[in-house]
Amino acid sequence: MGDFRFFAGNRVRVSEDFFWARGAVGTISEPPGAVTALSGPWEGNLTRQERSALGTHTVYWIWFDEPQFDADGDGPYSGGQIWESALVLLEASVN
Repeated sequence: MGDFRFFAGNRVRVSEDFFWARGAVGTISEPPGAVTALSGPWEGNLTRQERSALGTHTVYWIWFDEPQFDADGDGPYSGGQIWESALVLLEASVN
C-alpha cells in the first residue's frame, strides 16, 4: 500500500488556485466503478497518477458537497479527481 496524504472519509477543500472546483468542499472517497472502468485500478483504491501537459500529479476522488463546473464550464459534477497538491485537509475521519 502506498503512502497516502489523505484517506477515505477525510473532509477537504480545493485550493482557490486550482483550475477547477476552486474552493469546493468535499469528502475523499474511492472512485466510482465507472471511473475505474475507464482509468484502470487506483493505488489502494484511493489514488492514481494523472499524466497531462501540466505534468504528472497524484489525484484523489472527491465527492463535492455542492456540484461543481469544470474549467470549460461543463457540469455540474457531483465528484471528480483533484490533484493532491490542491487539497487542504479540513477534518480527518476517525474510524
